[in-house]
Formats: sequence, structure tokens, C-alpha cells
Amino acid sequence: MGLLDLIKPKSALEKAAKQVREPYAQPEYRRAAMEKLLELGTEEAYAALLMRFTYNANGQIADESEKRDLVDELVKIGKPVLPSLQKFIRTEKAVALPIEALRRMLSAAEAKAFLLETLKAYEPLDHRSTQQKISLVFALAELGGAEVAEALLPYLDDHHDDVQFQTIGALERLKHEPTSAALAKVCLGDSHAGRVQRAAAQALANLAWPAKEHFDAWNAELKGEYLIGKKGQVVKKGAAAEG
Repeated sequence: MGLLDLIKPKSALEKAAKQVREPYAQPEYRRAAMEKLLELGTEEAYAALLMRFTYNANGQIADESEKRDLVDELVKIGKPVLPSLQKFIRTEKAVALPIEALRRMLSAAEAKAFLLETLKAYEPLDHRSTQQKISLVFALAELGGAEVAEALLPYLDDHHDDVQFQTIGALERLKHEPTSAALAKVCLGDSHAGRVQRAAAQALANLAWPAKEHFDAWNAELKGEYLIGKKGQVVKKGAAAEG
């Protein structure tokens, strides 16, 4: 047996999988690889195809266009790609666009159930999943519901400020008033970073939610910016003067 006999030629899948991960290649080169993987249509091909979401290609406009087109193609495929898509969302970091594809493929209830399950797998103290948690919290806030608001509460104490900040914005959007106490506690002393505490205080003020029970223990700087209104709600001092 000669040396050439020992060299195994790469399969079409292997070639396309390599080509789709070339960030500095011409867009048409990557698109051809994506089309080949779509044509193959196997679980392995879909897994390789989804790796296109894991990097930014050279050229922002082309990069965004390719990823958006891939979302559309995944939605067209539908059910056959769903297991690969769900696995990717559970295990990879760059999940914002894959989540968008998933939401277009499933009912709101199905998408919410899957995303809640996925988020719960990432504990607030998990230092490796910041990007995933931010994307999941954002998507869940768009889906709405009291159960989502309650599920997000632990992430007010996430290890990363960005997750905390995203969670506050989500809770403000969800408008589930039973979460007001948790937001008020974010403002206690030096329990959180200043920008996070200000976001929580402003969310409470925007929603006119109560915080009287915890206000005395708030960060001193926040107490200089906010006050408690006649009905126990948080009010920003400038807004109170204008009113």
C-alpha cells in the first residue's frame, strides 16, 4: 500500500464545514459552503452550518447579511433542523440569532418553555455563560409572562453586571409588580454596582412601583436622587419637582 492510499480524501461535508468557518474568505466562498451543507441536510451538516453564527466574518455588512439569510434558511427547513438548533442554543455562546430562528419556528408557548429550560441550566454564578444568559433573558422578556418574570429574579444577583442590567430591563418590560421587592433590594447599600442600582431604581420609578419597605437601607447616593411618594412608590426627585 502506497502513501497516497493512506491519505483519505476529505468528504463534501468536511470540505464545506471547513469553508463555512473561513472568516477572511470572500462571502461567495462561504455562501457556497452554506448551500452545500443545506443540500446535504444531515444532522452533521446542520451542526457544521450553525457554526457560522460563532464568529464575525471580515466585513460587517456581508457578515450580517449571511447570518440573516441563514436564519431565513433555517426557518424554511423547519422541523428537520430543530434538534440541531436546540442543541446549538444549549451549548454555544452566540445564540441571539439562533434564538430568533427558533422563535419563528415554534409557537410562543413552545419557545418560552424551551428558553426557560435552557436559562435554568445556567446558574447565576456560572462565569462561562454570560453571553448566553444575556441573549436568553432578552428573548424571554419579549415573550412575556409572569412565569418569565419570576424565573428571571435569580439573575438580579448574577456574577456579571451585564446580566444583572439586562435582567432589570427585562423585569421593567414585563411589568410584573410582585417583582418590585427584588428590584428594590438591588438598591441596598453596596450590594450591586452603581450603574445596576441606578437602573433598578429608575425601573421602579418608571413603573411607579413601591419600595418603602426597603428605601431606608438604599445606597446613600440613590437616596439623594430618589424619594418615596405619598403612595409608597419610587419617584425621581427632579420628576417630583416637575410634577
